[in-house]
Amino acid sequence: MEQLFLIAGLITAILVGGLYSSHMNRKKAHHMLLKQFGAKPEYKDYNFDEIKIFWKERKSKDCRGHIDDITWNDLSMDKIFARINTCCSSVGDQYLYRSLRTLCYEDSKLEALENKIIFVADHQDARIDIQKKLLRIGKRENNYYIPSFLNGLDHFKLSKIWIYYLLQLLLFLAIVMSILLRHTYAYAFLGIIFLVNINIYALMKGKYEINMDLMIAVQSILKISGEFAEKNDAVFGGFRENQEVVRKLTKSLKFINGRHRRKYSADFMEVFAMYITGAFLFDFVMYNRILTMLEEHLTVIYQVFELLGELDMAVSAASFRRSIPMYCVPEFGEGCGISYKEMYNPLLEEPVYNDFSLNDSCIVTGSNASGKSTFIKAVAINEILAMSIHTCAAKTARIAKAEVYTSMAIRDDLLAGESYFVREVRSLQRIVEVIDRGNLVIAVIDEILRGTNSQERIAASAAILKYLERKNCIVIVASHDVELIDLLNSDHYANYYFSEKAKNEEIVFDYKLHQGICEQRNAIKLLEHFGFPESVVEAANRYLI
Repeated sequence: MEQLFLIAGLITAILVGGLYSSHMNRKKAHHMLLKQFGAKPEYKDYNFDEIKIFWKERKSKDCRGHIDDITWNDLSMDKIFARINTCCSSVGDQYLYRSLRTLCYEDSKLEALENKIIFVADHQDARIDIQKKLLRIGKRENNYYIPSFLNGLDHFKLSKIWIYYLLQLLLFLAIVMSILLRHTYAYAFLGIIFLVNINIYALMKGKYEINMDLMIAVQSILKISGEFAEKNDAVFGGFRENQEVVRKLTKSLKFINGRHRRKYSADFMEVFAMYITGAFLFDFVMYNRILTMLEEHLTVIYQVFELLGELDMAVSAASFRRSIPMYCVPEFGEGCGISYKEMYNPLLEEPVYNDFSLNDSCIVTGSNASGKSTFIKAVAINEILAMSIHTCAAKTARIAKAEVYTSMAIRDDLLAGESYFVREVRSLQRIVEVIDRGNLVIAVIDEILRGTNSQERIAASAAILKYLERKNCIVIVASHDVELIDLLNSDHYANYYFSEKAKNEEIVFDYKLHQGICEQRNAIKLLEHFGFPESVVEAANRYLI
C-alpha cells in the first residue's frame, strides 16, 4: 500500500511540476512580449537566403515597385529589416521582407495595414494573444521553405500513383480470396502481395516524409487562421473568408500528420500497426490526394499566409513606431514632388532632423563627411518605408508614390573582370532604362561617375542629368563637383548643401541641410585634423595653389 501511495505521489508531483513549468513558460513569454514591444530589437544574423524565398516565389505576381539588389544593398536594407523586425513567425519575417522589397501602390491595402497597426498598438491584450498564436508557428528552418513547397506541389507528388492503387486492389483481393477459398495458394498469394507492399512502403516512405514537416507547418498556419476567424474585431475580417475550405484542408492535414507523428512513438504496437496499415499504401494515396487538394486551393492558402504575415508585420511596425524618436503616417500626393518636415535616417542612434521639399530634382553638394550620403539615403529609405509599412521617420511627410533606384556603393568586381567605372556605368544605365519606361522614379545617385577623370566625369554626368531632367523622375544627386552645377545651368535641379564650421581648430559638422551651393573644401583640413605630418599638409596646400 505504501508503494502505491509513493507511486501516486510521484505521478502527482510530475503532473504538478509539468503544469507549473508550463505556467511559468507562458508567464515568461507574456513578459517577454510586453518588454519587447516598443524596444529596439537586438541585432541578429538573419539567414536572408531563407527569408527572401517568399519574395522570390511571389515576385512574378507583383507588376512593379521592386527594390532591386543594388538599391537594397546601397541603402543597407538588411539593417533596416533587422531594425524593424520583431515578428514572431517565419511567415511574418518573410512577409515583412517581401513588403520592403515590393512597394505598395494601392491605397486600400495601405489603409488596411494602418488599421491593423493602430489596433495592435491600442489593444495590448489582443496584441499579445496574436503574438502567442504566431509563436506557435515559430521560426523553424523548414517553415521558411513553405512558399517553395506550395509553388512546387506538382513536383512533390508521387509519380505513377496508379501503381499504388493497383497494389491496394491486389492486397484487398488477396485478403478476400484467402477468406473465401482458405487455400494454400490463396494464403501464399496474400503473403507475396503483403511483402511486396510492405517493402514498397519501407522504400518509398522517405520520399513523402521529407515534406511532412512542411505539411505540418501548413496545417499550423491554417489552424491558427481558423482561430483568428472566430474573433469579432474588424481587423480579422479577412480570416473569415473561405473558412469552409480552410477547415477541410486543416482536417485532412491533421489526419495524415497524425499518422506521420506515430513513427516517433516508442510504443512497439504503434510502430507495428503503422507498418501493417502501411502495407495498404494508404499513406501514399492520401499524401497525393492532399497535395492535389492544396494545389486546387492554393489561392486560399496564400491568402491565409499573407493575412498572417501582414498581422505579424503590423505588430512589428507598431513596435518600430514606438522605438524611434519620431514618426508620421505619410500622405501621398499626386504628381511629382516630396516634402518632409524633420526627416531622419532611422538607423542612426542620434539622428539630425532636416526639412526637405522638392518638386523636381536636386543636386546636394558639400565637403567630405558633411552628411550628404546619409541624407540622400534617408530620402530613399523613407520612401520605401512609406510604401511598405506605411511609416516615415519624420514629423510630417507628403510624398509621391514612386519606384526607388540608387547608384551609390559601387565596388570593383574582379571575378567578373569589371572595373569600378564599368560597374558604375551599368548601375546608371539600369536607372535610365527604368525611367524611360515612364513610371515615376526616385533616383538617388552618390558621386556620379566618380570612377573616371574629372573632365570626362563632369561632362558625362552633365549629359546624363540633362537627359533625365524632362523625364518622369525625381533625381537626387550628391556630388563634390560644383562645376557640374555650372555646366547644367538648369532650373530643373534645385541646389542644396551641407557644410562644416571650424571651432577651436577643429572641424565641426552640424549635418543640417541648407539651400544653395557649397563652396567650401575640407580635404586638406581633414588631413590636418587626423594628424598627418605637417609637411604633408603644407605640400597639399602648395599643390592646391
